[in-house]
Amino acid sequence: MNLVDLAWTTHHHGPQRAEPDVSIRFADGTVTATAATEQAARVLAQGGFTSAGSEAQYALRPGQGEDDALGAVVRAESHLFASGMSVRVDLGIATLRDIPPAPSHAQVAAAKPSTPPAKRRSR
Repeated sequence: MNLVDLAWTTHHHGPQRAEPDVSIRFADGTVTATAATEQAARVLAQGGFTSAGSEAQYALRPGQGEDDALGAVVRAESHLFASGMSVRVDLGIATLRDIPPAPSHAQVAAAKPSTPPAKRRSR
């Protein structure tokens, strides 16, 4: 079994940029990418991504197997990092930041427990 860590939170990013050079997203069985630069777009194309219709938007071929899609993302991510570009991979899994806090409920004063009646002695 091969294990790949694509979670962007585990990678050292150096100085933080406002937006990464490439954002890759896994969602609903598809893998899409957005390239911020022409150089990043060329790397995505070399990694098997094709134009998704709008400028800077790319996608992996539909119907591609999970192993093939994962391999393409790992190769593209490695090539981008080696070229000095930043990459963010969104696995489509909610994080604590994505989950809204529970609504607060008004504090209800707890009623004091009643004391049980004293037992009477029988003769």
